[in-house]
Amino acid sequence: MATEDARYRLSSQYRLWSFSPSQLASMREKSNALARASISQRLSSPGYHPPAASSLSTSSLNLSAPTSSTNTPDPEAHPSGTPSGPPPLPEFLTPAEELVVVTFYTSELLRAADHAQFSDEIKATSAAFFRRFYVTNSIMTYPPQEMLIVALFFGCKAEGAFMRITDFIKTFGREHPEEILAGEFLLCQGIRFAFDVKHPFRALRGAMMELRRMGIPGEELDKVERRAKEILRFSPLITDAYFHYTPSQIMLAAMSLADRGMAEKLITHTFHHTTSKNTDGDGGDTPGNGGTNGGNTGNARGRNMEETIGAQIRDKVLGAIESCREMLAKEMPERREHWTNKQVFKAHVQPIRKKLNKCKDPDRWNLVELQRARREQALKRADSEEREDGGGGTGTIDDDGAVFGDVAPQRDPKRRKVVAKGLEDPFGGPL
Repeated sequence: MATEDARYRLSSQYRLWSFSPSQLASMREKSNALARASISQRLSSPGYHPPAASSLSTSSLNLSAPTSSTNTPDPEAHPSGTPSGPPPLPEFLTPAEELVVVTFYTSELLRAADHAQFSDEIKATSAAFFRRFYVTNSIMTYPPQEMLIVALFFGCKAEGAFMRITDFIKTFGREHPEEILAGEFLLCQGIRFAFDVKHPFRALRGAMMELRRMGIPGEELDKVERRAKEILRFSPLITDAYFHYTPSQIMLAAMSLADRGMAEKLITHTFHHTTSKNTDGDGGDTPGNGGTNGGNTGNARGRNMEETIGAQIRDKVLGAIESCREMLAKEMPERREHWTNKQVFKAHVQPIRKKLNKCKDPDRWNLVELQRARREQALKRADSEEREDGGGGTGTIDDDGAVFGDVAPQRDPKRRKVVAKGLEDPFGGPL
């Protein structure tokens, strides 16, 4: 039977969304560079004109500060008031600035989830989807205030809480379901269709059961569990912990922040194996070996146990937990109000958002219009493929049978077009 570690290594979370810090930084830099090149090309095109404001609201969330208008004229762009040639390119966001915006909107996502009274699993899954999406996509390409609502809606589906879209949009003050549905498939593409997110909540419950079996008083356990849950509900979701550490490592780091001594006691109890001193070659002195062959077998078993739960692997795990602990300590639950503080917002977030309003992608910022344009392109492509196929797909199978006999020739089902009488309704006639 495969160990739990082996099963985790087969999961999409490990295979697709686990990175070292350098790998994650490189991916974000690459996404930023691709977005800069794409937006620069669009803004520099001769026929480009700034898009008019959409009739659909871009955001109905009660954010910490009002969003500046996207159509406010920039007097610095054309001092004389008459543009001559293509406008100058704006100043683009850096990867570090993008990360600040992603962190801010992750906190907004958690606030929105608290407003809707979603479960811990839904909040954690939605936050993981949101942060994964903006690893392979730039914040300058797709609007984060829209994608966080899309991530919440799809997070409910991923965790088995299926809400009607009409009820969902009422919860967040939206009027048009298209605002959410337009970005749903886009989100799935961005997260590589990896819908299974593993969280540390179950690991925490298992650790409490193990500590209770070890004889730890229940009052102490309840106190540690409450504090560790508070940390798990915020700190790993607003940082990059899910990209670098396993759920059990995140759980142990949160427990260490709640009570370091209890976490170390659990780790020491788990990785307790030590090799026997009688590990000489003949193995005759090893109890229960029954001779040389038995001794060799016992020594091999002991070495395997040492590699699995011995002191060496314990030190390695402790190092990973300590680094995770340092990451979580930067965003403790007490900092939940940090991102909603007006002074913090004006000093750190608002200047970046002003830059974002000038350097956002003009063709992809409106998700509803983007989806409509892609549908039109798909229809045009299908029509062109039909014309290239000969344009003779208007006959029926019965008409072909009059020429080729009773049995119609086998054709590609994707190219075949059956037009039968009385089937105008795509779902068939009335019952």
